[in-house]
Amino acid sequence: MSLRVDLISTAASQIGYVEGSNNNTKFGTWFGLNNEPWCAIFVSWCVAQSGIKSVYNGGRPLFAHSAAVREHRWFHEYYGEYFSKSTFLDVIQNNPLRATGSLIFFSGDSHIGIVERLNLEEKTVVTIEGNTYLPSRGEDYQGVFRRYRNLSDSKIVGFALVYYEEYEGTTSPPKVKPVPPPYGNSGGGEVPVSFPGSRYFYIGANNNYVTLLGKMLIKAGYGSYYQVGAGPRFTESDRSACAAFQRAQGWSGSSADGIPGPTTWERLTSIYYGSGGSGDDTSWPPAFPGTQYFQSGASNQYVTALGVQLVKVGFGRHYSVGPGPTWGEADRLNCKEFQEAQGWTGSDADGYPGPSTWQRLFDIVGSSPNVSVFPGSHFFGPGSNNEYVTAMGKQLIKKGYQQYYSVGAGPKWSDSDRQACAAFQRAQGWTGSDADGYPGPSTWQRLFA
Repeated sequence: MSLRVDLISTAASQIGYVEGSNNNTKFGTWFGLNNEPWCAIFVSWCVAQSGIKSVYNGGRPLFAHSAAVREHRWFHEYYGEYFSKSTFLDVIQNNPLRATGSLIFFSGDSHIGIVERLNLEEKTVVTIEGNTYLPSRGEDYQGVFRRYRNLSDSKIVGFALVYYEEYEGTTSPPKVKPVPPPYGNSGGGEVPVSFPGSRYFYIGANNNYVTLLGKMLIKAGYGSYYQVGAGPRFTESDRSACAAFQRAQGWSGSSADGIPGPTTWERLTSIYYGSGGSGDDTSWPPAFPGTQYFQSGASNQYVTALGVQLVKVGFGRHYSVGPGPTWGEADRLNCKEFQEAQGWTGSDADGYPGPSTWQRLFDIVGSSPNVSVFPGSHFFGPGSNNEYVTAMGKQLIKKGYQQYYSVGAGPKWSDSDRQACAAFQRAQGWTGSDADGYPGPSTWQRLFA
């Protein structure tokens, strides 16, 4: 049997055991600390009796040997295995079977148990606990029992997801099971690597794809999550860095759980290799690299890309010589005006781009402007210079209003655009301010219908 099954079987064999007076138990006697609270002692007893203790002779133990709940928590925190309840549920959701054999912790280090199974659909967890009680019998009837708990219980604060996958057997020192290097020994190269599959990324996984993920995250600006750099073992550092990158793309929930998928991988490789994940520039919009690239003193390709996009949509008036790689006040002011044009205020319009600003900016000036919705009146009028003006002019010419243009449609707003638009509006039966030559939502909808 596997180590996790061994632990559960050992714990389950004790269900129904009832303590004597004053916390008198065989578990406390075995530990040498009888007549004391014994939930943590029970975990240590199950570990030892199941044979798991013997696997770490000369290597890293899988569990703490302690009578204190906090010692168990500290142990798993040290090895990066302890997660808050919400984080644990995010990490485990793609493979809830891995929750079997985990440890469950309760508020104030007051109690600990062993997870038998997790039911994400019902939002419940089944545990085997020592020094607990059956609700039907009351708290005075203490022993080893199977408990059915709702995950919404505020007393449940965390879980330890144990690295069972690292160990080959139950009698020899633990050995990490590495996946053979998938693309040579360098942990990366000059050729973009296709997404290998989620099976390579879980807490405890050990392979060169994890190394490459870490390198890509560090280059993308998430190196603060790493203490010693990228490595082949997938740890909480990798998961946290990846989750931060995913949140920077504007994703949330299961899309920002820190476990990479094809889209996360594609955007990271786009940043790492300087082009699309397959060696081209087909990824659009480019991934938002993170706020750290846009601050005083920053100098990088993303500042240039931001400036170029701002100029394309007509928000470049603060540049004296055009966009460049060094972040400056001109970049911030242009970005601020763009944000305000979206109707944003306060910290949402401070001039520093975030995921929403980046996404909106590149949506507007992609390979072709997004004309499915009206972008806003601020894109049309004297001084405007953007791709929406071009798109409108082309559509007006297509609708038969080419006589108003002498040289065709272009990005700079002119009286030709206004006259052509006014003629189109009058053709809809509109008059007065509804036919002033400046498009609004109704004009836009009919024009591109």
